[in-house]
Amino acid sequence: MTEKAATGAVDPDIKDAMEGYERFRQQFERDKAFYQRLAAKKQKPKLLWIGCCDSRVIPSQITQADPGELFEIRNIANCVPPAGADDDSVGAAIEYALRHLGVDDIVVCGHTGCGGIQALLEPIPPGEEAHLGRWVALTRPAHDLMTAARIDGEGRLNATIAAHIQFQLDNLMTYDIVRKGVAEGKVGIHGWLYDMETGDVIVYDRDKGAWRNLIETTAG
Repeated sequence: MTEKAATGAVDPDIKDAMEGYERFRQQFERDKAFYQRLAAKKQKPKLLWIGCCDSRVIPSQITQADPGELFEIRNIANCVPPAGADDDSVGAAIEYALRHLGVDDIVVCGHTGCGGIQALLEPIPPGEEAHLGRWVALTRPAHDLMTAARIDGEGRLNATIAAHIQFQLDNLMTYDIVRKGVAEGKVGIHGWLYDMETGDVIVYDRDKGAWRNLIETTAG
């Protein structure tokens, strides 16, 4: 029995989640018809969102999406392992979203100050954190690019984060279903970078090889 369980008291973190659930139940009752419609119909999300699992970066908050609008993949450092990699979870979700749910836009969203990107800058214990070490190794191409470009100092981390997003867009194109959809003009892939301090989102223009503010792109 853990020390927390031995005290017999409800853990404060769990208590907070329980109280949050109580508030959700009240909201559920107020909007019951909406949730019942969601449950009765097959889901039809608008976007496949591949983002970081950082607790401060909430996709539905950034996009103001309602339940049912985002099909989400969240992992450390918003990684897309190349097709044929050892991890199948991301690839399975991509295939399911495009083939079975009819999603036709994919957003890969990273964020400033990403700890998953930063993790590779420090030694990772091979035993205790073996899984973490293997996963964040997926960010190495971006780190190697920064080293080759001799980018150092305060801006290196966010430059690495931006480069990592670009590499994930390349990795998306290793999946047959994505590559075919893009070639036929049926699937769009988008690289976004969310600035946690300002709330701004910048997007990568693959045609011009440049980053632009999301508001500028929506304004034409």
